[in-house]
Amino acid sequence: MFADTMVLPHESGDITLTKINTSEPYCSEYYARTTTEETRVRIRHSKTKATATKPSVDRHNVEVTQIVFATAEAVEFSRKAYFVFEVPPSDGDVLLMDALFDWAVATTHANLDKLANWES
Repeated sequence: MFADTMVLPHESGDITLTKINTSEPYCSEYYARTTTEETRVRIRHSKTKATATKPSVDRHNVEVTQIVFATAEAVEFSRKAYFVFEVPPSDGDVLLMDALFDWAVATTHANLDKLANWES
């Protein structure tokens, strides 16, 4: 089980979130609010349904949403980032996901900047 607090390292200051929901099985939610924004992290685990041609896989999902509150100069807006990985139930290897995240931030997040600028 993850801890009751989660810290997201952030360039303009770490975001410390507190666990607020553990009532749903295999799910949790974290929350932080400041005078300028609200941030939530949701972690969910599930299994896909097996079919005649595909076996069931474990599905792991982490979603981060942030609402930036309106000011006199700007309207309220939101940001969202998430990732999902699916693996067979017996597969505990996370090296592929680790490689993807390393790629995303390896050059001071230049690859993320390229994605945000519609590069592919």
